[in-house]
Amino acid sequence: MSGDQAGRPAASALAGDRLVGDVPREPPGFQPRPGLLAELDRPGVLALHTAAGVRGAGQTQLAAAYARARLAEGWRLVAWVNAGDTGTLMAGLAAVADAMRRPAEGTGQGHGDPGLVVRRRLEADGDRCLIVFDDVTDPDALRPFIPAGGAARVLITSQQESDLGRTIPVGVFSAEEALAFLAGRTLLPDDAAAGAVAAELGYLPLALAQAAAVITSRREDYGTYLNRLRALPLEDHGTLGQRYPRGVAESLLLSLDVLRADDQGMAVLELMAVLSGAGVRRDLLRAAGQAGALDGRRMAAAQVDEVLEHLADRSLLTFSLDSQTLIVHSLVLRMVREGLGRRERLIQVCRHAASLLEDRLQAFAGSSDRPAIRDLAQQVKALAHTARPAAAADEELARVLLRLRFFALYYLIELGDSAPQAIAVGEPLIADIERALGPDHHDTLNSWNTLAAAYQAASRPDEAIPLFERTLVGRQRLLGPDHPYTLNSQNNLATAYQDAGRQAEARLLFEMTLAARERVLGRGHPNTLNSRGNLAAAYRDEGRTDKAIPLLEQTVAGREQVLGADHPDTVHARNNLVAAYREAGRTADAIPRLEQIMAGREQALGADHPDTVHARNNLAAAYREVGRIADAIPLVEQILAACERSLGPDHPRTLGARNNLANAYRKVGRVNEAIPLHEQTLAACERLLGPDHPRTLGSRSNLAVAYQDAGRIAEAIPLHERTLADRERLLGPDHPSTLNSRHHLARAYRDVDRADEAIPLLERTLAARERILGADHPDTMATRKYLALACQDADQTLPGQVSA
Repeated sequence: MSGDQAGRPAASALAGDRLVGDVPREPPGFQPRPGLLAELDRPGVLALHTAAGVRGAGQTQLAAAYARARLAEGWRLVAWVNAGDTGTLMAGLAAVADAMRRPAEGTGQGHGDPGLVVRRRLEADGDRCLIVFDDVTDPDALRPFIPAGGAARVLITSQQESDLGRTIPVGVFSAEEALAFLAGRTLLPDDAAAGAVAAELGYLPLALAQAAAVITSRREDYGTYLNRLRALPLEDHGTLGQRYPRGVAESLLLSLDVLRADDQGMAVLELMAVLSGAGVRRDLLRAAGQAGALDGRRMAAAQVDEVLEHLADRSLLTFSLDSQTLIVHSLVLRMVREGLGRRERLIQVCRHAASLLEDRLQAFAGSSDRPAIRDLAQQVKALAHTARPAAAADEELARVLLRLRFFALYYLIELGDSAPQAIAVGEPLIADIERALGPDHHDTLNSWNTLAAAYQAASRPDEAIPLFERTLVGRQRLLGPDHPYTLNSQNNLATAYQDAGRQAEARLLFEMTLAARERVLGRGHPNTLNSRGNLAAAYRDEGRTDKAIPLLEQTVAGREQVLGADHPDTVHARNNLVAAYREAGRTADAIPRLEQIMAGREQALGADHPDTVHARNNLAAAYREVGRIADAIPLVEQILAACERSLGPDHPRTLGARNNLANAYRKVGRVNEAIPLHEQTLAACERLLGPDHPRTLGSRSNLAVAYQDAGRIAEAIPLHERTLADRERLLGPDHPSTLNSRHHLARAYRDVDRADEAIPLLERTLAARERILGADHPDTMATRKYLALACQDADQTLPGQVSA
């Protein structure tokens, strides 16, 4: 009997130290508020919110101070995710997921929802890890991604109290803190006028920062500033004073009035006001300067940098720690936008921003800069939202924005791991495109198809299918049934049916698509080869491997001829053919193909590349299936060494390789080499997964069998007994793994002359296996054989036989 499969515990969260996201730099005159910071240094999930919902109280800066302190202490992960809307939340989580993956794991497709990847890894290995969700506006959108346990620290900032964690209210400065802040920023004496300014501004940190910057830049005293503040005619600004916290409207108006003398600084703020509130990359602002989009004149990068430093000195923006992202408080952005509307400049600024983003998207076509693409998509989404009233009055701007949103959606899908962010962009887009262009326009059909692809990538085929169906019907009507775009839509719909488990419908569409492509494009066209492979996959899904194999053989031959033997699509087709051979019991036919794949990957990628290791693992498994254990062992030894180097000793792939090597050693009689490997695997599974995890039980069973093979029966029996009891409790008495444990324990009892205890176990196992597997199954026959031997040992008659 073969041993159980290897355990696969959760991965280590990180390969090393990581800073992810735009943690704000410490602002001028920062007041640490040690009492509040001490409250943050607690385990679990903490939710900071402003007392009485007053914006500008400084909870983001408190969270940033805590993050900077943890970074200085060398924590393994300090991540900052802006959660102001669904798009920025998903983009931030995708960036954290990228950082958590080890180099050998790669990025992109095949890793699942990035937010859930982050949550699971923090739950499994969150020691000395911090993640901050800043400016949460929708607690329910964030809720699925908050770790439910583990050692990770989670900070949440929001304007409103929520039930996401233990709440910590953040109020305005105390009088002492306000005076200390003003004195530190202005270097003026702490006199009664300073107290009057602080009181006039309601002790609100944001307002005090604006006041200190104006006082310093204009070299005023507190009294002069206070008089100008009180003299502001708020009535000239409509309901401005009613829509902002006390002191904020007045202090921001004074700051922006002073800034208007600096055309370049004001132009930077105006551009940022129509873009993402999560922050704008420095290189985007430099590009705006070089394009003349800031003040009408071209500005060198150094000039733009000077303007940004000037704005930071005036507390109108904050740099991220790496100085590459600029962040402006949402209230400042709001006031600048309102000023653009009043001065009828919103359309002009939005046009500049749209032109800038269009150039950047074209420049990043095909780029592998994943963070930049996510950021550009978010900038487009923010601009579209801000420019909505302007676009209603400007048809050209409206057309450009639709085009930008579509390309942002397309690029996000191409990333392969940003489907949630793509959906957030795509859902409002398709409604706007259909309204603007009509349901039969080519761009409308493209938008339906692209959003459907995002749903499919997010494992939401039931939402993808109606859009794919609408696209197919539209293209059949407009382009005809044999147009390449129509056939693409037919293929896409078939894959969605396949993902939804509607195999018969999928197979029928794949058959129709293959026939049409062979007729229209020819048998050797790449799209035809794809269709042939897709139909083969559909046949395999239906268990018709005999029909799949000829198609796959044709696909491999065609791709070798058209693309070459080493092209990734050729290798993929060869892998599918190998899998079909093995499903059909033709492993011997698969081995030459597997040897070819492994040799090609070693030459092209190197011995330790994940794809090479995967190919080596497949070849080793095939060798084991045909009994060539001696040929498999050197491969598995290489796999284990590569996994330990690139992934660490406790990664699931490393544990799987260690278990496979131990089993191979045992099968060729090298049991003394197998036992230490099984012992290491069991210890890791117990530590990472706990004693009751199915993978831990499998590792314990494997070690017991190895002890048994080595004649260490006294050590094997307690492990078998414990595993059997646990599997009966957790899996039930007739589960295949439970039957394995019962059989192994009975064998061990017989080996130490305890046949009377072995016989009842074997009888139960035989009855269950005959019922579940059939009388002629190899496992059933093995149990029947050992029962006969046990009965012979005990001088008993085998059940069903008559004694002589």
